[in-house]
Amino acid sequence: MSIQPSAPSSGTITPINPSPHPHASAEHDADGDPESQPLLKRGAPARTPLPVFQLCLLMVVRLAEPVASTQIFPYINDMCVQLGYAKNEDEVGFISGLIDSLFAFVQLFTVMQWGRLSDRIGRKPVLILGLFGATIATLTFGLSRHLWLTILARCLAGGLSGNGAVIQTMISEMTDDTNEARAFPLYSLMWALGSVIGPSIGGTLSRPADNFPSVFGGVAFWETYPYFLPCAISACITGVSIITSIFLKETLPSKVRDAKLPQAEQVSYGTVGPEPETEYPAPSRPTQLGILRSPAIPTVFMTAFMMMFTNQSWDIVFILYAFTSVRSGGLSMSNAQIGYCLAGAGLVGANIHLWMFPKFARRFGMSMYPWLLALLIPMFVGAPILNRLARAVGSGETRGEIVAGLTYPGVAVLLGLGRLAAMVFPLNMILVKRAAPSKLAMGSTYGMSQMVTAFARAIAPWFVSSLFAYSVESNILGGNLIWIIMSLLSVVAVLQSLKVEKVLRDAVRLRGDQTPSTIED
Repeated sequence: MSIQPSAPSSGTITPINPSPHPHASAEHDADGDPESQPLLKRGAPARTPLPVFQLCLLMVVRLAEPVASTQIFPYINDMCVQLGYAKNEDEVGFISGLIDSLFAFVQLFTVMQWGRLSDRIGRKPVLILGLFGATIATLTFGLSRHLWLTILARCLAGGLSGNGAVIQTMISEMTDDTNEARAFPLYSLMWALGSVIGPSIGGTLSRPADNFPSVFGGVAFWETYPYFLPCAISACITGVSIITSIFLKETLPSKVRDAKLPQAEQVSYGTVGPEPETEYPAPSRPTQLGILRSPAIPTVFMTAFMMMFTNQSWDIVFILYAFTSVRSGGLSMSNAQIGYCLAGAGLVGANIHLWMFPKFARRFGMSMYPWLLALLIPMFVGAPILNRLARAVGSGETRGEIVAGLTYPGVAVLLGLGRLAAMVFPLNMILVKRAAPSKLAMGSTYGMSQMVTAFARAIAPWFVSSLFAYSVESNILGGNLIWIIMSLLSVVAVLQSLKVEKVLRDAVRLRGDQTPSTIED
């Protein structure tokens, strides 16, 4: 008997915001060309309810990684100086940049393998293994007093961290095209919340014997390991995530079928059963080469690389810039002040992802991608301007003694723009889902995407930290070489992102897909 073609799944390459149905109106049929259609159509299909409880559990699990990652930010430069990894604060960027880069550098070689493993054995076991790895690595980092052990801890954290790709895949399998714009921002929301909790822990609890002498003073352990306390608290949060992950349901389509879920639940996980007495050949899982040859994947991955490189560069260079003395081009902020600023920015980012992103995604769709990347340009331009103003008013002559009325508002503007720009992350996750050639390769596709972004995160910290240190030492262009180069790279990222929507539409035309997707609130 003849085999009828199946309707494309939400994992196929589909446009971001065309009409909801191929026969939605006669007007659509008359227009013909999909590129002539507006990005948004009214009268979209009914929105599928979100699996709220499972998403809540998944978000608790997601919280562990950003807390563990960001809790080192307020004190990493201070740690390098105090433990003798760097000779002085003018050279600290070379060492702290290396340490920051190692996590993503090692992850570059492992994250795709975790994604592929989750396609075989399931999402849940890979998730739990990653959480145990994060716990061990965080405790090791806190106990390190030698550069080699600090490096080992960061490499261990990166090598065992495949949770980002797995969680993105699970969100993709829990949602469809009608509700994904409400679910994917939760992933970034947890990063924003982690960016509140992590820096608050790191900035407040590092060097406890000095900051809280009445409680921790005179205790040899805290004087020997001054950065262990924030790592221990972070490890406890990861422990809570491990317990939470036990109650998660598996979302790998083959495992869902094996569990014999009701047909309605199978549809929501992309496992629609065949019609009675109809035989379909089992689809094969696309290979890595097959994924890379998908029409939109190369452009989507290159765009993701530039997006991550510029955003990660800002996150790293801001911390170094805030720590560096005013005379050397920074702001002379203390560990605690840096931690509070990052925590405040994380709180703002959480509200942006929770309330603003779904509405903006519904209204503007993928067209806001380049605009979000463009926000990085005034941030890189504004940093040296704030330093000049700080010099003019005599702020930061001693570390921590800043002119609050100038420094805090200036930092708020820079970090606020950064939180708005971070809306590009959930948008990029939706983009990868659209470009994935098959649901059978969703874990592998997200794993490959994470590998691309891991490469960006591997080279960005070392590149931007070394460039900052070189700019300070050489005083090229008044020490502003770093800001000029990063502004130009941000322009390149914007130009690259302008190609995304067209390649998705071209891919749809080549495939002949008839059921386009929408971004809905």
